[in-house]
Amino acid sequence: MGKLSAINPILKKISEFLQSALLILKRVGRAIYVLYEKVFVWLRLRLPFLEALVQRHIHNPSTIFIDIAIFILSIYLLFGAAGYYNIYQKKSESAFSETISLLYPMPAVRVNQSYIWSHHFLQRLRFLITFQSQASKDVASAIPTDAQLREKIIAGLVEDKIVFLEAQNRGVSVSQEELDKSYEQQKKTTENFEKRIHELYGMKPGEFKQVLAERILKEKVKASVLTRVKVRHILTATESAANEAKKQIEGGKVFETAAREFSQDAQTKEAGGDLGYWTKGELSAQIAPGFEEAAFNGEVNKILGPVQSKFGYHIIQVTEKTGNNYQTYEEWYASVKPNYKIKIYVPI
Repeated sequence: MGKLSAINPILKKISEFLQSALLILKRVGRAIYVLYEKVFVWLRLRLPFLEALVQRHIHNPSTIFIDIAIFILSIYLLFGAAGYYNIYQKKSESAFSETISLLYPMPAVRVNQSYIWSHHFLQRLRFLITFQSQASKDVASAIPTDAQLREKIIAGLVEDKIVFLEAQNRGVSVSQEELDKSYEQQKKTTENFEKRIHELYGMKPGEFKQVLAERILKEKVKASVLTRVKVRHILTATESAANEAKKQIEGGKVFETAAREFSQDAQTKEAGGDLGYWTKGELSAQIAPGFEEAAFNGEVNKILGPVQSKFGYHIIQVTEKTGNNYQTYEEWYASVKPNYKIKIYVPI
């Protein structure tokens, strides 16, 4: 009995609270209804079409669905017109324009019968603008104009599309496994990688993966159409040291062993001097024209050099050579681009 007598006051208070809450809700509901009646009557007196619309729905309730559909379509067309104006007339690069471009199929470029949509264009433009704003804080250089940025993005998108179409013709593609592996390797090279790419480019991980997939596909297309060499080298500070390394290799020393002993290239010496695969033009830009000439003209497995560069003296060995197209990538791209009909829709 003692426990029940202690609970009763609590139950009484809960009951009083619920009654008060119910009373307040009734008053609020009545006020809303009165306000609704006044507003609706005012609208009906001043907007005759509203009265006609109400009567139409009363006499034929199914028409309400038609009118709702017309209203939604009108809103869709209105936003589409605003997006068209922003993207094609105003050249707006706002978040609104990018969002609208996701909802409407507005083309930026057509390559043959394949479209590059305006969302893709605005997304890449946002990446580049973000990067340029970061770079301008660190490098004292002229800031590109909006037209220059747009032209650069269009050129890059057209190139990516042509490479994609060439890849399709050759049965070349990028698997999810390849993409994931490359992405994880990228993450290992930079601390707080995802935060860093967002700071530099405004990219989310999924957006970066899209760009990365295009890079991988480009490399695979280059490998399928251009001559490639796989090269290893020994870098020394003096020509005499390079000659000594070459002499010992020709005398029977394993190349990898000689690289670990003689090479001054800290990044490759422990891997036996391996520099990986290269196409024409890349070695010339990265190391020296003479290095590239020796690599592409030399026989596979022959010990070449010494070749001088700004880094020192190189002993070179080509371990693989594939293909018989000795064009640079730029020369190859310039030769296939005229095969495609390109139409640009967005203003530059």
